[in-house]
Amino acid sequence: MTGIMVRSTVIAESLGAPHLGAEVEVIGIATIADAGAGQLCFAGDPERYADELARALGLRAVVLIPAGHEAVLPGSGVLIAVPNPRAAFAETVRRFFASPVMPGIASTAVVHPTARIAVSASIGDYTLIGPGVVIGANVEVRHHVVIAPRVQVGAGTLIKSHAVIGEEGFGIDKDENGNNVRLPHLGSVVLGDQVEVGNFTTVCSGTISPTRVGDFTKIDDHVHIAHNVQIGRNVIITACAEVSGSVIIEDEVWIGPNASVIQGLTLGARSLIGMGSVVVKSVPANEVHFGSPARKIRSKAEGQ
Repeated sequence: MTGIMVRSTVIAESLGAPHLGAEVEVIGIATIADAGAGQLCFAGDPERYADELARALGLRAVVLIPAGHEAVLPGSGVLIAVPNPRAAFAETVRRFFASPVMPGIASTAVVHPTARIAVSASIGDYTLIGPGVVIGANVEVRHHVVIAPRVQVGAGTLIKSHAVIGEEGFGIDKDENGNNVRLPHLGSVVLGDQVEVGNFTTVCSGTISPTRVGDFTKIDDHVHIAHNVQIGRNVIITACAEVSGSVIIEDEVWIGPNASVIQGLTLGARSLIGMGSVVVKSVPANEVHFGSPARKIRSKAEGQ
């Protein structure tokens, strides 16, 4: 239970979707297997989950189903037909049931006086924000985050706890005596709007120009993004992936868990890198690559 009540007709109206069945007061959320009276759930595949769907509707649950399955009888429950039930469920939970993020800066946070933080942003405990940082509207920065100088964070972005944004990349060269020396990294990082950066993830500063992460890109926990990387829109980078310096990741790429991408490569738009793959050559658009070293498995058009 969430302590919140909302009419099923209001949910349907908010989604611009048809409401099938008598109105129900929705009091919480559940999975299709566990949903009971007044609980919202979704069935992405009504045929696969036919038994669970029938049970939930018999108990007066409210079920989001794919458009085109309206012929299912709602019983004593409610059906709301939408193009993407999982996405509609997420949007409904955000809108009606999730606890709102309260704006403000935690008393334990350390914010440089030259940083600019939107009044609607939320900054968590023990977070450090450096000089010249710009944080946009409705940004949520959780706890123990480090945001280095001159980083820019776009509106609606989420940075989860213990992430480090904008500290130096691993740029090393030799001096005249053959000793390893660190190259300065002054380019910082630019995060677009609606980006997500996971727990314990690092996004390193560019050497001269910024490391960039495009709008709506989501980066999972324990990911490393090296210096000078350029990431497009709507990219997914999953847990423990490593992206080396100066890689270009075009729009809508998906990188699987534990994958590694060698420096200087390009991953073409809508390409997919399989779990644990080691990418040593650039990947054309719309191709699936897998293995170590990664090789083409198929084109995205095949089998879809």
